[in-house]
Amino acid sequence: MDVQELLRLADGLVFTKTGKHLDDRQQAVVRGTWQGKRYSEISQEVHCTERHVRNIASKLWQTLSEILDEDVMKSNLRSTIERYEISQSSNFVNFNLVQNKGSINVCTEASQPPKTSQNSPPTQTSTKDDTEQKLRLDLRDAPDVKTFYNYPNSPLTALENSIARQNCRLLTITGMAGTGKSSIARHLMPQIQTQFDRIIWLSLRTSPPLETTLKNIIQFLSNQHPPNPPLPRGGEEGVFPANTDAQLSILIETLRENRCLIILDDVQQILSSGQLAGNYKPGYENYGTLFKLIGEIPHNSCLILNSWEPPSDIITFTDDNSAVRLLQLTGLGETAKEILREKGLLDEETWPELTNLYQGNPLWLKLVAQTINNLFSGRVSQYLSYQPVFLGDELTPIFQQHYQRLSEIEKQAISQLSNEIEPVSFTQWMAKCQGSEGELCKAIQSLARRGMIEKLSGETETVFTIPPVLKQYVKMVQEES
Repeated sequence: MDVQELLRLADGLVFTKTGKHLDDRQQAVVRGTWQGKRYSEISQEVHCTERHVRNIASKLWQTLSEILDEDVMKSNLRSTIERYEISQSSNFVNFNLVQNKGSINVCTEASQPPKTSQNSPPTQTSTKDDTEQKLRLDLRDAPDVKTFYNYPNSPLTALENSIARQNCRLLTITGMAGTGKSSIARHLMPQIQTQFDRIIWLSLRTSPPLETTLKNIIQFLSNQHPPNPPLPRGGEEGVFPANTDAQLSILIETLRENRCLIILDDVQQILSSGQLAGNYKPGYENYGTLFKLIGEIPHNSCLILNSWEPPSDIITFTDDNSAVRLLQLTGLGETAKEILREKGLLDEETWPELTNLYQGNPLWLKLVAQTINNLFSGRVSQYLSYQPVFLGDELTPIFQQHYQRLSEIEKQAISQLSNEIEPVSFTQWMAKCQGSEGELCKAIQSLARRGMIEKLSGETETVFTIPPVLKQYVKMVQEES
């Protein structure tokens, strides 16, 4: 068992007991204990006192002791968990999940963490007929989103229609960090879950190789552990194929036999930095084969990708009338008022200016609202009176992550645009940048796919600009270099 498997198992066990997932510090305690680290070392990693880490660990060991019915402590965590996994490896456990819109049954191996539930205790194994009639769901990697802010023109309705009625096979949702990609996908679930037999949400935040992702998906969809799904022609019975082509063949066949929904989150983690948008990291190019097969081969299932930028090969087979769709999120618009109102900000007449300044990004607005409350007692007009835009320690790392992903030609192009007071046309922009016209054209297109520039309709031609807060960050980078 590796660390990731341990965390998934521990998270599932704790969730069934408390209804809450492990937070970052609890995960650090489990991970550090597994790696043989002292509490003092763990405390340095999570930036808190050793005493606080010991308190977290004590409560966590107590919870696991109650779940496993034996004393769990730092010294025996590894042996206890391994013993539990072995004892449960041949048993099936069913968990009855209650969500806002009904009862959902999840069947899984006990050697895997229980599927995400909504405050429902384990139940006895249901009959075969009951199990087949209920949705099997794995949302362990899905975010816990309590508040949803809908975008203009209600994309949820359009997405529901595309998936449930137009047989969309591949849907890609893109946008900068904080735009609400995962939130939209999460809140889409109750509206479409009755359309599917199986739903699984996986995060690619750790950049798993395709073989690992396929194995996790097939294992869940086939309800087998270890996975023992229908084998491709020539496969050896009882052996899960190591060949990626054979695994893809199994997956496609499974997607044909069952109506499945797969959500892959944090897809940008398998894409390269320092290149134009959408290029895969070395060794991850075979993900493109997965996306292409699911998008082009007829079946009744759907794959949703959440990413800062779309994989480049998806662009080549996306159009308005196909089973492959692309949704790029930008800003909330008028809906952003809900966030500012919830945060208790004052000077409502200035809220549109604040919203525009931060591009209607839900996360950015929440962070700046905290700053306004802390420094200006909620007075937005006072905050806006200061120039240049105040980024703060919370926003700067977010922009840094996006900026570091840019290629050199993109950095040059966006730096030039950040120096412009008014939006510029394509011709004006090209004239002020160095490099060939072809390279600059690709750079501008890549920046647009990343959501880092805005395209506006002028009186006679299209013009480009950059969100004010991002412009301020780029200028800050220029001053430091």
